[in-house]
Amino acid sequence: MANVIARPSLLPMAGALVAAAVAALLGLAAAGVVVPVAVVGWPNEEQRVPVAELLCVCAASVGAWSNRPRLWVWERLGGARTRLRAAAVAALGVSLPALTVLAVLPAAGQAEHRWLMVTNVLLSASVVYLLAPVLGPVVSGLAVLAGVFAGAVACNAVRGLHRAVPYAYAGSDGWTVPDLLPPGAVPALAAAAALTAVGVHAATRGTTARVHLSAEAER
Repeated sequence: MANVIARPSLLPMAGALVAAAVAALLGLAAAGVVVPVAVVGWPNEEQRVPVAELLCVCAASVGAWSNRPRLWVWERLGGARTRLRAAAVAALGVSLPALTVLAVLPAAGQAEHRWLMVTNVLLSASVVYLLAPVLGPVVSGLAVLAGVFAGAVACNAVRGLHRAVPYAYAGSDGWTVPDLLPPGAVPALAAAAALTAVGVHAATRGTTARVHLSAEAER
């Protein structure tokens, strides 16, 4: 039997794959579980954040973190090949959480507008990878999680705001479509965020010099 030798340049992506698989399993187990945000009571609407979406954001952060050492090596090498690899890592890292949430959708039952769960995860995972080269993957993940909850608080405090923000929060019957935005604006924004994240990784080769030096000093 022939021996299979894994290429070292592909090994870091194993962390992203494992994180996505764990997020899918935990998401299935927690399907239907939400974090209610109701700072202001009735008549303002309670905003619910599905735990499965939060797990996918964490998976994106873990994926970016697991690839960071390899991207440092690529940064030292420089050149167009390095940029292409960094862009490919970001593209895969953004895609994995979105694919993960597709496994959770059937467990959402008859909830309305389930497709918004996919755009939510694509948008939030893209922002994680967009910020990772500048802030670092862990801080970026925490910042996105904080932003999700800050948006829920704002939408709860300001009536009707949830109809105008691109991140859709769940209600009692499913996800609420941001109908005050132009048709197609939500998936277009999520796709644009993903492409921007890939572009930023290509431009920075996965990390900026400040984040790189800071992380090296911690080792």
